[in-house]
Order: sequence, then structure tokens, then C-alpha cells
Amino acid sequence: MLARFSMLALGLAGPVFFPAAAATQAASTPPPPMRVFPAPTPGAPREWHVMTWEVSEVMCDKGVRVALAHLSLPDPELMAPRLRNGPDGVTVSFALDAQGRPMDIARQGEPAFRFQTQGLQPALRASRFAVDEPQTGCTIRYTPTYQSMAEAPVESIARIGVAQRLRIAKEAWDRIAPGDCRKSPRIAPLTRHYPDFRKLTRREGERQWVYVTYDLDAEGTPVNLAVPLSSGYGELDTAAREAVAAGRYAGGPRTGCVQAWWTGPETIPAPPIPPKSETEGNPACEIKDRWEREPRLVFPDHYQRRAIEGWAVLRYDVAPWGDIGAIEVLAAQPSAEFGEAAVNVIRQARFKPQDTGLKGCVDRVIFRIRPDERTREESVTDVETMTD
Repeated sequence: MLARFSMLALGLAGPVFFPAAAATQAASTPPPPMRVFPAPTPGAPREWHVMTWEVSEVMCDKGVRVALAHLSLPDPELMAPRLRNGPDGVTVSFALDAQGRPMDIARQGEPAFRFQTQGLQPALRASRFAVDEPQTGCTIRYTPTYQSMAEAPVESIARIGVAQRLRIAKEAWDRIAPGDCRKSPRIAPLTRHYPDFRKLTRREGERQWVYVTYDLDAEGTPVNLAVPLSSGYGELDTAAREAVAAGRYAGGPRTGCVQAWWTGPETIPAPPIPPKSETEGNPACEIKDRWEREPRLVFPDHYQRRAIEGWAVLRYDVAPWGDIGAIEVLAAQPSAEFGEAAVNVIRQARFKPQDTGLKGCVDRVIFRIRPDERTREESVTDVETMTD
């Protein structure tokens, strides 16, 4: 298996102040009701459920109805049998900039079912809306659909495979490409070819992916090539099909072989961050060598997968012995989740002990993806050599 990944980097910048009035407050609504699945029968085979999402129309302030220009849906999720509940619906508020890109994104209500819903806000950021001017007070509701693995559309299973780096069960592969290619002894690649990823463009915030199915003749030559499942990027589909056709394998003849290929997302930059000239924090906090334990910058996982940048402005106090507390998010973009991530960054840090404590320290935490640290060749995997 060959796998090449983007390298995502973070930077912690110097102090800056942003007015507290700009902070977005989520509406106070009750958490969604619990979705309950039937209890598994003792001794019965495990049956996984596939959770996918549907979206409502978007309404903004003054009753403005906004049309979608491009919808980026969250990745489907596998619901484990032991996890017998899930979300019943999630409402997200946001604004739109002049290009129709969502910002000021915040979930309404308490963050119940956080694990199952953590892909919603990054997916919204990767979407685009048709607007003539910026909009505020917009809302969208995500409603989940639950299906068994046998009932779920094969496209949903294919998207799970790409999102989880192809770690899906043999039954799933048999739905994508039925045949004997995955039976022992496994086929062995003699020559392997790859698309030239340098020639392929990427989509902002989304992977492009394709599954190529084929059979092998007695000489190990791929025949009967097809592209049954794809994100719709024709250049990748063609390049992947050509790469598969050029390969040669030992162990034929076989039927139902499959290879999956994908490119990583193009970076979505964060909305502009306030300039440092607007700093109004406590100048006593600007100590040159202040960290006893430096902040450890951790990129929010689902934003990292979509190459979405962000930032947050924080205010906090420091105890004389160096502990940091009273952390307040003054502003965060493009979503409130970058504020939550930044709070965790600062909370784990520690100042060097001082004679007195400090109040009103202000810092900005920048989550930035550095293009010079990533590769164009994101991922490619020969599925027939790695099924479970």
C-alpha cells in the first residue's frame, strides 16, 4: 500500500485583541432526542448501521432563502452495534461572506452526540451558497438517516471506505466488486502504475476519489475495466483507469478486483484575522520568555481532513505560579469549534512563575496549513491486497 499525506502545520502568533461583542453566541435550544437502535440478539452476527445526512433549505435574516451552489455533505459514519443511540437532527447557524462561503459557524443547542456530529461544521465550511451580497442569521438543519450495511447505498459504503482509508469489511467490498479477487491466495502486483497527481487539481475542502473495478486474465492483464463509483472528477477517473490498465499481476485469472484512488483537499483559508495593531490586552503579559510549558498546537481533526484553516482570539488570566485560567473566547473563525480547540491549546500551557499574577492576557491562536509541507500525491491504495 502506498499512502502519502498532506502535512498540516499550526502557528501560535503574538497577542491581539478583538472586541468581545464580535463573539458569536449559539442559541440556547434543547438537545435533540436520542435515536435508539434495537438491542443486539445474543449470539447473532454484528450488524453495523450506516449514518448519512440530509440537509434542509437555508434561511437567513429577513426571511432570505439562500440556494446552494455546492453542497459538501459530511462523510457517512458507521454506527457500532454497542452504540445504541445517535443524533436525531442538528441545527447549525452561520453567516455568508460575499463569495457565499459560510463563516461564524456555530451549533445550536448543547453538544450532545459530539463524536457522531463532528463532521457537520467542517462540511458546511466546504459548501458554497449562491448570494449577491453577504448574509447573516442563516440556519441549516442536518437530519441523519440510518440504514444497515445491506440496505445502505453502495455509494455511501464507498465514501466510508475512502474516509476510513479502505478499512471496511469483506462484505462491503463484495458489494462494490463481487468476484473471487479477494480469495486466497491473493494476487501479487508485478508492475504497478500511478496517476500523475501533479497534473490533477484539487477541490477546496473535499477529497476527489474513484473506484476502478477490473478482472484479470490468465496472463495477469487487467480486463473489463469500469468506474462504477466516483466523486465525479473526470480527470482522476481517467488517470486512475489508465494506471490500473497498465499494471500486471500474478495469480490470475480473477474477477471482481478493485482499486481505489483519491487526492486530498485544497486548502480553504480562514477569514481575515484582526491585525495585531488592534491589540488591547494587558501589556504585562507580553513577556519575552514566558512559557514554562509551551502551548501544544493540535489541529481539530475533521478540519484537518478537509484542509480548513482557522483562528481564535482568547483572553485569560495567569496565576503567580503559572497556571492559566478564566479562558474566554473573544472571537473564532470560521467556526466556534476553532475557539474550543484554541482553549485546549492555552489550557495545557503554563507560564513561568511570576511575582504576581496576570489578568486580561490576550493571544490569538492560528491554525494554518503550510503548502510547502504537503505533497500533491495524497493517497492511492491497491484494495485487492488489503481486504480483511
